[in-house]
Amino acid sequence: MSPGYLPFAGALALPAYTCDNCGFWQRHFTVPAACPMCLDARHVVPQGGWQFWTEAEAQARFPCHWEELEPGVWRFWNDPVSGIGPSAYLIQTPQGNMGFEACPVFSEAALKHIASLGGMQVLSSSHPHAYGALVQLQDRFDPELCLPAADFVWSAALQVSWPYDDFLEPLPGLELHRTAGHFDGHAVLFDRSRKILFCGDALKFELDPADFRRAVTISAHKAFVRGVPLTTDELRRYRDVFAALDFTQTWTPFEPAANCGRAEVLALIDGMLATRPHAAPVPLDSLKR
Repeated sequence: MSPGYLPFAGALALPAYTCDNCGFWQRHFTVPAACPMCLDARHVVPQGGWQFWTEAEAQARFPCHWEELEPGVWRFWNDPVSGIGPSAYLIQTPQGNMGFEACPVFSEAALKHIASLGGMQVLSSSHPHAYGALVQLQDRFDPELCLPAADFVWSAALQVSWPYDDFLEPLPGLELHRTAGHFDGHAVLFDRSRKILFCGDALKFELDPADFRRAVTISAHKAFVRGVPLTTDELRRYRDVFAALDFTQTWTPFEPAANCGRAEVLALIDGMLATRPHAAPVPLDSLKR
């Protein structure tokens, strides 16, 4: 039986549509009239009007690829793709697999590959810009879906089974920490054993064109596409969270930077706290280590 009050539980069986402009998925009885994510102040509306794709249409248009970036850590992405195109990560542990973020659409081959790795026991995301095709993962693998209660308003297409406030450890060694800032419920995932911080959109990197694992600049934003900086209090909260985590790599949904850790991140934040918040990229080599 579906969870929830039975007369309304069928809404989660409605077809899902993804927005070509931003990749946000909605469940609807027909093609949606608009996309709430595009209308949010952190994004922009498509200048030529909205276009939505069904799951099958998106699979046909946007090829899905995957790669094991670190032992037991897999990245899934679409190329070519429209919209913002975040990556999905699958983290394998002895106690089960956790998915974090989602790419715009998973192909059937990608879903079968996830199944071959042991499926997915837990699923989460940093914030709605990186929700991507969480609906596909939930429909296929029925994992525990852990999302911050502060962003519950964005989860209408999903069934949240494990809401949390500021901290959750859904599997041993994998910690979810709410940073707020970019979104009220924005959260990061810290892999203690691998010392990787999956930072969502708390940070942004520009990568070396010759090495997509090497960041050359770092920045932080309230709204990246609009160039809006965070507030001083938001930066202080980021700092409080990051200072307690011993990470040596920092992965966004777009840039799995292997050469940036806690020292560089705190130096960026401390520099802004000493002057004023900004959204400008800072050369990573210029930050104190």
